[in-house]
Amino acid sequence: MAVVLSLRFERVARLLLVLLLAEGLPLRAVTETGLGLNAGPGAGGGLPGELPPALPETRMDGVGLTRVGDEAFEFDSPAAAVPIPGKPGWMVVAMQRGELWCVHPASGKKQMFLDFRRRMQGIILFEEGVHGIVFHPQFASNGQFYLSYSQNDPRRSLLVEMSVKPGHVKSGVVEADPTSERVLIELPQPLAEHWGGGLTFGPDGCLYYGIGDGGLRDDPYRLAQNPWSLNGKVLRLDVDTRTGSLPYGIPKDNPFAHDQMARSEIWAMGLRNPWGLHFDPMTRDLWCADVGQDFWEEINLLQAGGNYGWSDRDGPWPLPAHVGAKAHRDGAASSFIEPVHAYSRLRGEGLCIIGGFVYRGKKMPTLQGQYVFADWAMGRVWSLEMAREGERHTALHRHLLHERVEGESFNPTVIVPDPDGEPLALSQDGSVFRVELK
Repeated sequence: MAVVLSLRFERVARLLLVLLLAEGLPLRAVTETGLGLNAGPGAGGGLPGELPPALPETRMDGVGLTRVGDEAFEFDSPAAAVPIPGKPGWMVVAMQRGELWCVHPASGKKQMFLDFRRRMQGIILFEEGVHGIVFHPQFASNGQFYLSYSQNDPRRSLLVEMSVKPGHVKSGVVEADPTSERVLIELPQPLAEHWGGGLTFGPDGCLYYGIGDGGLRDDPYRLAQNPWSLNGKVLRLDVDTRTGSLPYGIPKDNPFAHDQMARSEIWAMGLRNPWGLHFDPMTRDLWCADVGQDFWEEINLLQAGGNYGWSDRDGPWPLPAHVGAKAHRDGAASSFIEPVHAYSRLRGEGLCIIGGFVYRGKKMPTLQGQYVFADWAMGRVWSLEMAREGERHTALHRHLLHERVEGESFNPTVIVPDPDGEPLALSQDGSVFRVELK
């Protein structure tokens, strides 16, 4: 009961913060709402640090949302969407409560890919359920895909390998075989939030899997900074080999593959609730949006062995709850990697980031090379313009592509490239939208 009440409190607190900011209340009023925002040391009226200048933002004229299909082309609480290799124009949309559909956005066609609803019985909390799906790079020949989801009794995250039914790879219909499930990871979860679950394959053929910190406020067990915990990390696995008795292989060039003080699966650490992993197909950079707690929403460029600060830091600021906490590893605090961009709840910019990908499509050349992302609470879609010098990216400008208007139902939970590289935004109410020129 205490866990449920804590989850409800955090959600109510976030909603209250949105309403206060929407009313234009001064910063002092916002920080006195009982959300813990005025706790801890630092300047800025009781905040943990100085509020840096906002990134310049302008509305990009001529770009907006266009609804895809009618009411029959809706997918309640979508958690992921990914193209189907070898099936031009087709994608799979994974719904949080267990339905996975093959969809063709251009024609509005859809058909069931996997009915996982029986497995999701009893999964009722806000962030529980199906979280990610991705197809094997050799799907055309092996028919394999990977799914991440949560289960209860005991509470745990699962990463599984599955296959489509025999003969479906070469035929026009693709349907999953529900009996083909092979568990790769079954991770006990301490609390019922911050599951993460994003999946993607890299150009190296490895599977990357994002896992949240385990839930509730302040990462109470500091799992994200613990190198022997898989929580608050992005993992890198070789699903085509085996290491020892593991059901997957550990790539020999993983940053901690030969470090007995850390889990060898870890690629990057110090993340709270990674939501959206994406490789830029041109530069091979790995991008990750990380949902924040009280102050900041982050966009990170992930590096091998990188530590992105949570839960000793929240965005560019120290986290008051963990000020003075002893680092798990010597030098960890001095090696935190700053986000490429962090936007602040204190300015009313947003509340819950939804990543996101680097645009490489053809229809909107002005977006070329920009990171497209959204905010679930505010119903906003942006692109982030950046400069690159070597391995360093600097955020220059934020372009507002869409902002929810009064009476509009738009809370994006997924924003991904369609099979042609053009942006699709899926809303929690099930609606599907193209982000395109008007």
